Amino acid sequence: MSTTSPQDNEGSKRGGYSYMELLSEWQLVNTDSSWKQWAACNGADPELFFPDGGDIRISHAKAKEFCSDCIVYKECLKFAMDNGIAYGVWGGLSPAERQRKG
Repeated sequence: MSTTSPQDNEGSKRGGYSYMELLSEWQLVNTDSSWKQWAACNGADPELFFPDGGDIRISHAKAKEFCSDCIVYKECLKFAMDNGIAYGVWGGLSPAERQRKG
Protein backbone atom coordinates (compact mmCIF):
# COMPACT_ATOMS: atom_id res chain seq x y z
CA MET A 1 0.00 0.00 0.00
CA SER A 2 1.44 3.41 -0.91
CA THR A 3 1.57 6.23 1.59
CA THR A 4 0.32 9.71 0.92
CA SER A 5 1.27 13.04 2.39
CA PRO A 6 -0.63 15.93 0.82
CA GLN A 7 -2.48 18.63 2.73
CA ASP A 8 -6.00 17.89 3.92
CA ASN A 9 -7.87 20.71 2.27
CA GLU A 10 -9.18 20.72 -1.27
CA GLY A 11 -8.22 24.33 -1.91
CA SER A 12 -4.84 24.22 -0.23
CA LYS A 13 -1.70 23.80 -2.24
CA ARG A 14 1.51 21.92 -1.54
CA GLY A 15 4.05 22.18 -4.33
CA GLY A 16 1.46 23.76 -6.61
CA TYR A 17 -1.08 20.92 -6.35
CA SER A 18 -4.27 20.79 -4.32
CA TYR A 19 -4.87 17.97 -1.87
CA MET A 20 -7.46 16.30 -4.08
CA GLU A 21 -5.24 16.59 -7.17
CA LEU A 22 -2.47 14.81 -5.31
CA LEU A 23 -4.75 12.13 -3.90
CA SER A 24 -6.10 11.40 -7.36
CA GLU A 25 -2.60 10.27 -8.39
CA TRP A 26 -2.55 7.49 -5.80
CA GLN A 27 -4.61 4.36 -5.87
CA LEU A 28 -6.90 4.77 -2.91
CA VAL A 29 -8.46 1.74 -1.28
CA ASN A 30 -11.12 3.83 0.41
CA THR A 31 -12.37 6.56 -1.94
CA ASP A 32 -15.34 7.71 0.17
CA SER A 33 -14.68 11.30 1.14
CA SER A 34 -18.32 12.36 1.54
CA TRP A 35 -17.70 12.84 5.26
CA LYS A 36 -15.31 15.75 4.59
CA GLN A 37 -18.12 18.28 4.21
CA TRP A 38 -19.10 17.63 7.85
CA ALA A 39 -15.55 17.68 9.25
CA ALA A 40 -14.84 20.17 12.04
CA CYS A 41 -11.59 21.06 10.26
CA ASN A 42 -13.33 21.93 6.98
CA GLY A 43 -12.03 25.41 6.16
CA ALA A 44 -9.35 25.37 8.87
CA ASP A 45 -5.71 26.19 8.15
CA PRO A 46 -4.21 22.98 6.74
CA GLU A 47 -0.83 23.90 8.23
CA LEU A 48 -2.21 22.78 11.61
CA PHE A 49 -2.82 19.28 10.26
CA PHE A 50 0.13 19.15 7.87
CA PRO A 51 2.94 21.25 9.38
CA ASP A 52 6.01 22.02 7.27
CA GLY A 53 8.18 23.16 10.14
CA GLY A 54 8.22 24.33 13.71
CA ASP A 55 7.16 22.19 16.62
CA ILE A 56 5.03 19.45 15.12
CA ARG A 57 3.74 18.45 18.56
CA ILE A 58 2.17 21.90 19.00
CA SER A 59 0.55 21.77 15.56
CA HIS A 60 -0.73 18.26 16.19
CA ALA A 61 -2.16 19.28 19.57
CA LYS A 62 -4.05 22.19 17.97
CA ALA A 63 -5.30 19.95 15.17
CA LYS A 64 -6.53 17.38 17.65
CA GLU A 65 -8.68 20.08 19.28
CA PHE A 66 -10.70 20.18 16.05
CA CYS A 67 -10.92 16.40 16.01
CA SER A 68 -12.19 16.21 19.59
CA ASP A 69 -15.36 18.08 18.56
CA CYS A 70 -15.74 16.44 15.16
CA ILE A 71 -18.77 14.30 14.32
CA VAL A 72 -16.95 12.45 11.50
CA TYR A 73 -13.58 11.76 13.12
CA LYS A 74 -14.12 7.99 12.79
CA GLU A 75 -14.68 8.25 9.05
CA CYS A 76 -11.64 10.52 8.73
CA LEU A 77 -9.44 8.09 10.64
CA LYS A 78 -10.74 5.15 8.61
CA PHE A 79 -9.95 7.01 5.37
CA ALA A 80 -6.36 7.64 6.50
CA MET A 81 -5.84 4.12 7.84
CA ASP A 82 -7.37 2.39 4.82
CA ASN A 83 -5.23 4.44 2.44
CA GLY A 84 -1.97 4.32 4.40
CA ILE A 85 -1.73 8.10 4.67
CA ALA A 86 1.47 8.65 6.60
CA TYR A 87 1.42 12.40 7.11
CA GLY A 88 -0.74 14.80 9.08
CA VAL A 89 -3.41 14.47 11.73
CA TRP A 90 -6.40 12.40 10.65
CA GLY A 91 -9.26 11.38 12.92
CA GLY A 92 -7.48 12.80 15.94
CA LEU A 93 -4.32 10.72 15.51
CA SER A 94 -0.82 11.70 14.46
CA PRO A 95 1.09 9.54 11.97
CA ALA A 96 2.94 7.77 14.81
CA GLU A 97 -0.33 7.11 16.66
CA ARG A 98 -1.93 5.70 13.51
CA GLN A 99 1.08 3.49 12.93
CA ARG A 100 0.85 2.10 16.47
CA LYS A 101 -2.88 1.53 16.04
CA GLY A 102 -2.04 -0.21 12.74
